[in-house]
This record gives sequence, C-alpha cells and structure tokens, in this order.
Amino acid sequence: MQEYTREEQIVTALARSFGPEDEFIVATTNNLGMVGVALAQRLYAPRMKMHVNAKGRGALLGHVRLPFATGEPSDELIETAFNMKEIFETIHRGKWSMLMQPVQIDSLGNTNLLLIGDKKKPSRIFLGPRGLPDNTVNGARVDYVIPDHNARVFVENVDFICGIGEGPAREQGIVRWKAQETVFSNLGVFDFDEATGRMRVKSLYTDVTIEQVIDNTGFELVIPEPVPKAELPTKEELQLLREEIDPLGTARLDLLKGDARKELLRQIRQGMAS
Repeated sequence: MQEYTREEQIVTALARSFGPEDEFIVATTNNLGMVGVALAQRLYAPRMKMHVNAKGRGALLGHVRLPFATGEPSDELIETAFNMKEIFETIHRGKWSMLMQPVQIDSLGNTNLLLIGDKKKPSRIFLGPRGLPDNTVNGARVDYVIPDHNARVFVENVDFICGIGEGPAREQGIVRWKAQETVFSNLGVFDFDEATGRMRVKSLYTDVTIEQVIDNTGFELVIPEPVPKAELPTKEELQLLREEIDPLGTARLDLLKGDARKELLRQIRQGMAS
C-alpha cells in the first residue's frame, strides 16, 4: 500500500528546495505552495516568512498552520502587516521570492497570466500579469507551482509574455536578478538547462513515467539519462503534514476538480468547525 500521496510528494519536494540561508519573504498563490512553504519553515528554512493578504493589507506569517485557505489567518499567526508600497519596495530590492501558478509556461520559462489565443481577440481572459513582470525582473527567486501538467499549459511559446524567462535580456545582464529557478507540477520537478536555457526534467514522482510527461508537454524537454526520481517523503515530513501543518488536506484541493473538490471543501469546512 502506498504510504504517501501525490500532493505530499509535491509539497515535500518544494519544501526541500529552501534552506537555512533563506530568510526572504515568500508569497504563494495556491494551497500546494502554502503547505510546502509551511513545511520548509518547520524543517529547512526556519527564518523564512510567508506573505498572505489579511485585513486588507499584506501580512507576514512565521510558522504556518493550515487550513486558512478558505479564510484569513488568525491574529496569532500574523507577525507584521504592511501596505502595497512597502511590498514593492521589498521586491525591487531583490528580497522577494514568489511561488506562482501561470496559465501558460513555455520552453524557456516565459509565463502568461493574461490571455489565451490571439491578443486582439483572445478565447479566454484571466486576471492579468499581476506580479509576474516585477517578480521575474526584480525578485530574488521565482518558482512555479502548476497542479495540472498538460500541453495547454506547457506550451512552446506563451500567447502573451507576462513573466520573463531565459533569453537575451538575462544573458546580457539587462535583467538584474536571475529569478526563475524551478517548476513544481503534479508530474514532477523541472528546472532550466544551463547551456540551452530550456526546461529540463529534474525529477519525476514515484508512479510517473517520462512518457506521461512527454505526452503532456507541448515542447521538447531536456531529459537526463537516467531520468531521476524524486526523493520520497520522510516519516518526519509526513507526520508534520498530517498532524500539525495540514491535517485537513488543503493541499489536495489544487489537484481535484468538480464534485471531488466540492466534497473535500465540505470536509475541510466541517473539520474547521468541529
């Protein structure tokens, strides 16, 4: 019997990507990111802070307990609060790290959060670039957490560049920070090849094959031989996740759709009320 779930593999891989030297602010846009950062704070990066929106402002959290994905964090979790001006000052000083979920990402790590299709007549419109332009140009580090790895998201060229990836601007030093680092999807972990700048397979989860990844990616990946497998979650990591950090399973929300997601939300709300 499997002793760990897919979301536990994702969040443990994410958590291990941080270390004791990481003390910058981390903002995240989905539940997998929140849980992964919370685990990193406990085990690997104790000085790191998480940014969330709370009480109409930005808030920094120390050791995070979930869930508050369906609402705001409680007062005892908030270490300090600040406004948007202070947030952007921090970003522009290269002190900000971001975990984001784009609607498209291409072979060089350019990302899109604006539209799908022709720019003059798009088939779909989303929230807009939000922090991607600033984060990918000024941020200390940008990682992407993508819960649904498919060829509509992983495309050869994004329809609109909101976040800058590899290319001449970085090579020539026009872009100050080397921001993008890692992509965490529901199939594996990916980084970028130093020689070509193209996305590379870093590791795949236990029951994922390279054929699955190729079939669900709209461009040619750099694939090492042999293909590395992700390290398994440890007993300590699983105990913290299940008993202290995310006992109601909010990380799994990002991997579910439709009725299954609605049912898990119902269980989470019921668990919060009990």
